Amino acid sequence: MTDPNTGTARMSLRTLVWLAIGILVALFAISAAFSVYGRLVVRASIDDLADHLLPAQRAVAGLVTAYVDQETGQRGYVLTGDPRFLDPYDTGRDKVAALMSNLNTELARDPDARSSLAEVVEAADAWTVDAAEPQIAARRGNATESEQVAATTAAGKELFDALRSRLDVLSARTDALVAVQVDRVRSAQILANVATAVAFSLTAVTAVTAIYLTRRLLARPIENLVADISAVAGGDYERTIAIDGPREVAAIGEAVDTMRTSLLDQNLLLLQAEHERTRHDEQDRMAADLHDLTLQRVFGLGLALTSLARRHPRRAVEFDPLIDETDSIVRGLRAVIFDLTHPTADTPPKETPNLSSEIGEIVESSAAALGFIPDISLEGPVDSVSDLDAGPELQAVLREALSNVARHAQASVCSVRVTAGDDRITLHVTDNGTGIPADAARGNGLANIENRAEQLGGHAVIRDASPGTMVEWEVPTT
Repeated sequence: MTDPNTGTARMSLRTLVWLAIGILVALFAISAAFSVYGRLVVRASIDDLADHLLPAQRAVAGLVTAYVDQETGQRGYVLTGDPRFLDPYDTGRDKVAALMSNLNTELARDPDARSSLAEVVEAADAWTVDAAEPQIAARRGNATESEQVAATTAAGKELFDALRSRLDVLSARTDALVAVQVDRVRSAQILANVATAVAFSLTAVTAVTAIYLTRRLLARPIENLVADISAVAGGDYERTIAIDGPREVAAIGEAVDTMRTSLLDQNLLLLQAEHERTRHDEQDRMAADLHDLTLQRVFGLGLALTSLARRHPRRAVEFDPLIDETDSIVRGLRAVIFDLTHPTADTPPKETPNLSSEIGEIVESSAAALGFIPDISLEGPVDSVSDLDAGPELQAVLREALSNVARHAQASVCSVRVTAGDDRITLHVTDNGTGIPADAARGNGLANIENRAEQLGGHAVIRDASPGTMVEWEVPTT
């Protein structure tokens, strides 16, 4: 599914969720890595300080103390000759040996410290070999001359001062290493704190971003969709459904919008059908009024005029135009009624009265003008033609033929026979009247009978029957 505004493929809800989870995990991993790295740096710096530099610093301080104890014991023995003064000297010598072993290990990674330690060892060896041991040996040999003791003491002091100077350099170097490592620990701690702050900031930014994206990409489209669906459900079918958000939400929006469009189309069709139904009902009412009121009254007027013409033959010339005019009006009204009631292709057919009943009604209504009731004969499935074009046309021809009998034939007997076959229907109207005079002018009524047959693909024959007249009207029904 693509976004119609951008033309790009919409992201599915599952993809959106996995993407959000991936971003959260990545940001959490990055922040955790920063924090762990900072803590590891702090831990390594503290371990190096505690395991190497601080022990080295303490060892250097112990080395200074041990050399001072040696020098004090050596000098006291030389001055007094008391062997007890050699105990600090011997103890200091043992401590120096142990401390030197430790310092060689602890200071192995620093060249300057190793160099200073070597200088201390060299100065200590010089003091021991050139001053301390000779003086102790001389004292053991009972050398008591004051000048000799003073000379050796002065030389030993100079050598020990040189040793102390080297010890001060070594102590300063270890103190510098400790200070540097302390600064490193402090920097690592700051880095760890910054990493923690960054991790917290990333977590906060991630949470805010997740809330915003959830609101923007999921919650808001769903809220808009619910609002649009509620509006449409409330009857606002013109409201377009907003298609936004993940693929699944957009698919729901498209489905609802399609349903809304379908409802609009169905409502339009229902309105059109209702309008057509109302129009056809009104047409049916108008047709019924025309047939039951106007047409019957005009037809009755024509029959009354025909009856007057028979009773007053001398004034027939005056009545004939009026009778023809009423016949024309009747034909026009029948055409209007037929147009109002005849179904078209897009409207449902109306119920059509049985043709046999209509024929009987026409024959009975003509009795007033004829002075008698014509005989009726119906053969075959006449009513099957009721809903075809031939049905109304046959009724119009029958009215015209009976009207002509009443106006011109002066007959006392008339018969009507309708025969329906498989594919044709035939109307025969015969009378025992005066027939058709040889010089009689052909009127519109006879021409209409022939025209109606020809329009339906049939034929009509009107001839003198000696006595009377015969009308034969036949049309196809298929």
